[in-house]
Amino acid sequence: MTRGRDFYIDAVVNGYFKAMDTGDVEGTIACFAPDATLTWETNDLVLTGHAEIRAFFTEFIAGTNMRLHEVRNAVVDTEKATCAVEIRYRSDIKDGPDVDMENCNFFDFGPDGTFTRVRFWSGSIVD
Repeated sequence: MTRGRDFYIDAVVNGYFKAMDTGDVEGTIACFAPDATLTWETNDLVLTGHAEIRAFFTEFIAGTNMRLHEVRNAVVDTEKATCAVEIRYRSDIKDGPDVDMENCNFFDFGPDGTFTRVRFWSGSIVD
């Protein structure tokens, strides 16, 4: 089934990033297929399945007072069910400096519309 571009943008922006930004761990996990992988390419971290991904986001969200993902650009391949987004990410870390950086996220979708694979790079700090 081929979905339109808006489906993928909505799943990423209004599903995944919104859930993270509002601190909704279960809403974030609901975006992933049960056997999905999440790869933080910058840190060589690969997580597989809901339990590992949930533990990551639970710690991530608990460690910040605020998170904000601002999508700068998105490219969607509807035939391959993939989406790439360039974002500006800001956060208020509880025990560290605030973060303001640019990064890229890549999403592969399964037939049911959940993520089967997410890869992201954390990039340069915004001046």
